[in-house]
Amino acid sequence: MQANQWQNNRQNRAIEQQYLVRLEKDFERSSAALSESIARIELSIEKLELSLAILSNEAREEGDYQKLFDAMQSSSIMGSFEVYLATFEELKDTGYMRLLESTELRESLGNVWQKHVTISRISEIRNMLRGNAFPIMAKYVKPLSGNKLTFDAELLEKDPREIYVAMSIILSNLRYDLNDSEQLLALIDQTLDLVHTQIE
Repeated sequence: MQANQWQNNRQNRAIEQQYLVRLEKDFERSSAALSESIARIELSIEKLELSLAILSNEAREEGDYQKLFDAMQSSSIMGSFEVYLATFEELKDTGYMRLLESTELRESLGNVWQKHVTISRISEIRNMLRGNAFPIMAKYVKPLSGNKLTFDAELLEKDPREIYVAMSIILSNLRYDLNDSEQLLALIDQTLDLVHTQIE
């Protein structure tokens, strides 16, 4: 019986190591994808903040309109909560989660999954709010010859308040996206450290 138990434990540890290596790959990809998304969001926020400052001025310089146009183009950026959970889902669905010896790792995996589900649901609502601002901003895009586009400065100067509100809505949502992305990345990196410890 002891020999059988020893053999079973050995097989379980071998299976655990296979899953740990797969989890490591999944979470390394997730960390890289989130880090890239965060960098894009931060750049978009920077451009939108500059645009709101420009719109707050009583008068604008010629170069300001290009900055506004750049901000409008980057405003289509949305939080990308790309997390690779295929291995976790398999562990959960097959009952093999019990093979992970570390209770801390199992809890951390569950926290990542729960956070991802919560953020994904909330981001759907934010995307709806954000979507209402896009048609307003599209009004300020003026076509040029050769399929080129520019910013309609003349329309803006009639009443800058409308586009200011639209950009404010998008900026507010992007800040929430950034906060959620940073929290999710912190959980993923924490879990990845636990995976590395178990592999070693």
